[in-house]
Amino acid sequence: MVVCLCLDASTVARPPDEAPMPAWLAAKVAEYQRLPPFNPPRSIVRTQYRGKAAFHISPACCDIPSELYDEQGQLLCFPSGGFAGGDGRCPGFMLDESQATLVWRDSRPR
Repeated sequence: MVVCLCLDASTVARPPDEAPMPAWLAAKVAEYQRLPPFNPPRSIVRTQYRGKAAFHISPACCDIPSELYDEQGQLLCFPSGGFAGGDGRCPGFMLDESQATLVWRDSRPR
């Protein structure tokens, strides 16, 4: 069974006083912008995992998993998506929209 964790980035809160994007994350955004736009568009949200800040990057397609990184840019896991439905390395992680803050969304036309 394939489970896709989908997040409508338009419903995610974006605070007026945004923290600057970490350099490693800005580099990822630049990398994504060099690629053709994905459908659905990629988005990055700041969230929590085990009481610490984390960044969730949405999947680029149905067979590509989402990614979860810690604040320093270390890949924690592939929490959802892909053919296997994630890699199981982040047990209990659920993306809670009420605790997610939009960091970036690819707004280029598809």
